[in-house]
Amino acid sequence: MSLGEEQEHFPDTALPAEVNVGLSPLQAVMEWAAEGNPPGQRVAYILSIPAAAAESSLGEARNVLLPLLSQLAFDDHPDVKQATAEVLGPLGPILAGKDPELVEMGGSADAMDLLVLSHRLLQDAERGVQEAAASSVAMFAGLLTREHRNEHLSAVVDALMHSYDDEQMQECAVDLLAKVVAVSGRSFPDWCEACALPRMLRLAMHRDYSIRVHSVAGLVQLAACVPEAERTGPLLSAYADLCADQVWSVRQDCAGELAAMAAHLPRQAVRDRLLPLWLALAGDVSAWVQAAAHRQAGPLLASICPEDCTEELLEVFVSAASGAATLPEACAHFLPAVLHNLGMQRWPQLREAVASLAASDSAATRVMLAGSMHQLAAMVGPSLVVTDLLPVIEVLSSDEHQAVSDALAVNICPLLAALPPSARLPQLAFLARIHPSGGGGACGPWRMRLVIAQQLSAIAALLGKQGLAEALLPATLRLCEDPVAAVREAAAAQLGLMVGGLLAQAEAQQAEQQEGQGEEQVPPEQEGPLEAQPEQQPAHEQQGQQGTQPQQCPLKQAEEPGERVVHGASAEQPRQVQEGSEPASKEGLAMEGQAEEEQLDGGSAAAAAAAAAAHAAPAAPAAQPDGEEENSKAVEGRLEPDAASIVDGAAELLEQQGEQQQAKREGEQPQEQEEKQQQEQQQQVRQEQDAADAQAVQWGATANPAAVVQQIVQHMVELQRSGGYRARQTYIAFCTALLLPKAAAAALPLSALPATPPGGTAHAATNIVGDAGQATATGPAAPTAAAAQQEAGAILPAPQWPQLDKGVAGSGTVLGLLEGAVALAGDRVPNVRLGVARLLAALTVQQPGLAAGPTVTAALVALAADGDRDVQQAAAGRAPAVL
Repeated sequence: MSLGEEQEHFPDTALPAEVNVGLSPLQAVMEWAAEGNPPGQRVAYILSIPAAAAESSLGEARNVLLPLLSQLAFDDHPDVKQATAEVLGPLGPILAGKDPELVEMGGSADAMDLLVLSHRLLQDAERGVQEAAASSVAMFAGLLTREHRNEHLSAVVDALMHSYDDEQMQECAVDLLAKVVAVSGRSFPDWCEACALPRMLRLAMHRDYSIRVHSVAGLVQLAACVPEAERTGPLLSAYADLCADQVWSVRQDCAGELAAMAAHLPRQAVRDRLLPLWLALAGDVSAWVQAAAHRQAGPLLASICPEDCTEELLEVFVSAASGAATLPEACAHFLPAVLHNLGMQRWPQLREAVASLAASDSAATRVMLAGSMHQLAAMVGPSLVVTDLLPVIEVLSSDEHQAVSDALAVNICPLLAALPPSARLPQLAFLARIHPSGGGGACGPWRMRLVIAQQLSAIAALLGKQGLAEALLPATLRLCEDPVAAVREAAAAQLGLMVGGLLAQAEAQQAEQQEGQGEEQVPPEQEGPLEAQPEQQPAHEQQGQQGTQPQQCPLKQAEEPGERVVHGASAEQPRQVQEGSEPASKEGLAMEGQAEEEQLDGGSAAAAAAAAAAHAAPAAPAAQPDGEEENSKAVEGRLEPDAASIVDGAAELLEQQGEQQQAKREGEQPQEQEEKQQQEQQQQVRQEQDAADAQAVQWGATANPAAVVQQIVQHMVELQRSGGYRARQTYIAFCTALLLPKAAAAALPLSALPATPPGGTAHAATNIVGDAGQATATGPAAPTAAAAQQEAGAILPAPQWPQLDKGVAGSGTVLGLLEGAVALAGDRVPNVRLGVARLLAALTVQQPGLAAGPTVTAALVALAADGDRDVQQAAAGRAPAVL
């Protein structure tokens, strides 16, 4: 429809004029909110009046905006009047904040002017305008002086109540009193007692039932503000009269406010007067009143004194579990609070409610029950959780509705903590179902996977070796390859925390073995602090090191297609064959032999495997199409299938199948050979999955922490080597969580991060090959920024960062993973370099021993001169580092 046709269909609607962007907010409001402009445009500018007042002076707001609002309050268009009523409330605090005489006067004079405008709008014929004006009065009523509040605000209410036959005005008076009391009543109890309570009691006896219905909520609000004598006297008597009202809708509203009223009454009044009212309403002739009273059984039991609990009240709550409509859902919602308040002596009765809720036909009820099972399990204790709750948990975990098992999984960590160790592993069966089933970019319910990924390290602390190998580690490694970045990063971070704990366990076990055998042999990487070992190198650097040649920056990308840079060494190694290469197979056999000897070496096999695999990765992958980089999976350096690699291979095959199915839907007919290959792949996936399950059981029963670490490190290094840039980002997140334990102290301000690594010396100029292949000259860091940061660091106290254990920090596993991360500083993807820069910048502050080597120093110098500004700032410590 063209503009001309639209104007013919709506002749009274003028088209919006062109807006002058050079006007100030106050001038724009004056020009476009005035009469004569289109109503929609006027409403938009009226709603911007609070923002214009905030940017204007108090004099401009008083002289310009208040007269404009006076005109708008008498406008003929209802939308304009309603918008005017809505802005009066937020305008009051803005003007009061600019008033220098606010404290001396005891209130705001502008609030009185706004009350006058609101009084006009409260008498409007449109109900929407009245409700908006009542809400605005409640927002600035606290800014009125004591005199204005007692006289003028009460006069406004009296004016609305003046016409007894005007039901709309009477309802507006009830609405105004209830909103003002709810917002400001606790601050002015004298006004509530002297002015609000008498008027609310009069409205509660009005002949029109709709006004009596609205007064119920007002009485409950006043019960929180008036003195106890008034609360238990005339107010409670008026509420009791409404509970016995002839109109069922009035009694229904009273039944729905029973728990809220009980929260404001003393114990004796609840026991002697309120509980009998509930009993009468629970047996009301109206089914609607009964249902409302039955829904209040739960909140009443959760708030009253346990000694005052009656059998009738508890019986109604238990029977609600098998009731109709929303009663079971309300029962499941309040069940933990009821058990917590009444205590375990009431568990025999409440146990029946749990069984009824678990067998409910309503999926929403079962979801509510599943979401509270961890609370119930923690309260009943280990002696009863196995017999009373474990069968219910098993039923809910196998529910036909996915939302029920998801509700259990959201709180899986506290649930496992409440269960005995023997019952924890079966509850992790859902981990095999949380991964997206579709191929390609199918994300599925990724928020659910994110919640699970954030609890992995806490779950690992509750499991034994078998549970870690059979359920948690395979699921964690698959989550590290999730299609959603947030899930991958969370899983990788949790995996890093798990590896850190396993390394500490391995070191402790090795120390115990050495003490028991009387041996004093310590691995070379654990002798003394890192600073005292400048000549120590991981195992992979001992091959091909050239004499006394100094170590160069490992960031130079391969200039030839087959060239590969060895991390931490100056010698170059030839490229290995992609498939079936002899060096790769020899490496796999050697690493498997090391796994058999790791029981004696105390983790040295895992260290050598991590170092060798991490330093076989290229510093910067050769340029190739984006699709090939993200989807290609190099098989170079693959080991024999294990629990982690089999699951990884299965995920790759499933992804390939999803891509082929997508191509078929787009019209590409696969050949017969591809179809045959798909069938073979599916059969291979099933065989590998069976082998993974069998091997996982064996692994969990026989392996020690060092072997578990070896499997994890091998998988993450292979993922970093064979995946695209997303896999490299996941690897960085994994290394970050491992190398930077979370600090208990306050986070270090970003300005206090040093621009240079510990030592304070300026770095020599270095030539770094950029993305375009041109050498970029880099010099010392900017002295101005460095001086400012050093000054800030001298003023602010440095927090006590938790340090890695000396044996863990000096292990080849940690050193190999760190140098693998440093090698990614020359990656061609800026986000990967940004992750490395943040890691190394935080490492210099939190773990100076690990960052003291020349490799980290050279990488920081190169990243500080990166072509990407974010990478530069992160390397200099000014960007949000991983703290």
